[in-house]
Amino acid sequence: MGSTAPVPDERVLIVGAGSSGLLIAQILKKAGIPVTVFEQDTSPTSRPRDWNFGIYWAQSRLEECLPLDLHQLIKTAQTDPNYEASPEETLNIFNGHTGELMNSLPAPYSMRIRRRPWLELLKTGIDVRYGKKLASVSVTNSSVSAIFSDGTLETGTLLIGAEGAHSPTREFLFRSSPQDGELLSCPVVTTATLAKFPPDIAAELTKLHPRHVITLDPAGMFVWIGVHDRTPTDCTYMILISWHSPDDTGLREGGSEAILADLKSRAKKLAFPFKDAIQSVPEGTRAWHARLSYWPTKPWDNLNGKVTLAGDAAHPMTFHRGQGLGNTIADAAEFQACLSCSNNNLAEAVTNYEREMWVRGLEAVKVNLENTNALHDWKKVLQSPFYKAGIRRDAEVGASDQGVPVDEQGKAEHGKGNELFED
Repeated sequence: MGSTAPVPDERVLIVGAGSSGLLIAQILKKAGIPVTVFEQDTSPTSRPRDWNFGIYWAQSRLEECLPLDLHQLIKTAQTDPNYEASPEETLNIFNGHTGELMNSLPAPYSMRIRRRPWLELLKTGIDVRYGKKLASVSVTNSSVSAIFSDGTLETGTLLIGAEGAHSPTREFLFRSSPQDGELLSCPVVTTATLAKFPPDIAAELTKLHPRHVITLDPAGMFVWIGVHDRTPTDCTYMILISWHSPDDTGLREGGSEAILADLKSRAKKLAFPFKDAIQSVPEGTRAWHARLSYWPTKPWDNLNGKVTLAGDAAHPMTFHRGQGLGNTIADAAEFQACLSCSNNNLAEAVTNYEREMWVRGLEAVKVNLENTNALHDWKKVLQSPFYKAGIRRDAEVGASDQGVPVDEQGKAEHGKGNELFED
C-alpha cells in the first residue's frame, strides 16, 4: 500500500471536488492550512452530463469564501455569461395546462451557474487529485487516514466528507448504526436532458422569461425549462420534469431512448410553448432519470474534531426550491467563521461549525421534502413553501407540522438518488 510523507502539524483531507469541497479548500488555503482534495471521478469532465443551479440568498455568504480575484469571475460561470441580474429578477410559474401565469416570485440578483465552469473556477490553486475513490477511513489519537480504492493512503489531522449524497464518509461516521446514515427515498422521480430548440420556440420561451420558466399543473407534474449554455450564436437548454411515483418507473433500465420517449409523452398535455419545446428535442438526445432522495441531518461523533461532513453529504435534499447550493455555501462560510474565531484550531472550528449546520441542515431537508411532496399534489400546490415563499432561506420558511415525516419514507436504493444534481 502506498503512503505519503509524514503528517505535517496540520493537513486537511477533503473527499469530493464538488462545490462544498472546493469552497472549503479555498477557505483553508486562505488560512494557510495545507489541504488536498480527492475526487473519485477520473477528470473534471469524465461525467457525461452537466447541469446548472441557482445562487439566491447565499450570494453574500459566498463573498466570505472566495478571494476577491475568484469572486469577480463568478459571472463567467453563468448559464449566460453576459446576463446582468437585477433587483427585479423573478421566478415565473405558469399553469402547465393553460399556459397562464400563476405566480411571479421575487428572486433579486439571482444567478444561474453551470456546474463545470463553476468547479473549474473553484479549483483554482487547489491540489485536486482525481481517480481517488474513498474505500475506508481510520482514526488514531493524533491523525485520520483515508484509504482509497487504488491502494493509496493519505493522512492528515482532519477529513471532510464532501462527496455528495452517497457519502462513504457518512457511512463511516454512522458505522455503529448504519440505518441512521442511510439515504431515504422520496416518492418523486425526475427526468433531465439538455437540448437546443428551434429558434421560434426559443423566442417564445424568452418572451416568458429571459432565462427560465416553471410550470405546475393539475396532473401533478413539475417542469423547469431554462437556459443552460448561451453564447452569442447558440443556446442549449436544460429540461427537468418530475412527478409523483412511489413505484419504480423502470425507465433507467430502458436508457435514454425510453426516458426521452416518456418525457415527450408526458409533455403532450402541456400548453404552448412548453409542449412544443419538449417535443422538439431531437431523437437520440441523452436523458437521465432518477428517484429523488434525502437524509434528515443527524448529529454525529466527529472523533475529537477529526472527521466531519459538508454539502450534500451532510444534508442531501430535494431540489425544487433551489436550496442545495445555498446551504453548501452556508456550510463553507460558517466553517470559515468558526475557523477564524478559533484562531485556526481545526478541532474547535469543526465542533462549532457542526452545531450550526446540524440545525440548519435538518430544517432545510424538512422544508424541501415538504415542498417537493406539495408541488406534485395540485390540492397542496398553493400552500407549498416554494409557491408561498419562493427561494427564501429555509429558516425563514419553516416546515409545517403536516405532510410526510422525514424519517418515514423508504430507504433509497444505493446509487439511485440525487446524483443527477449534487453540488
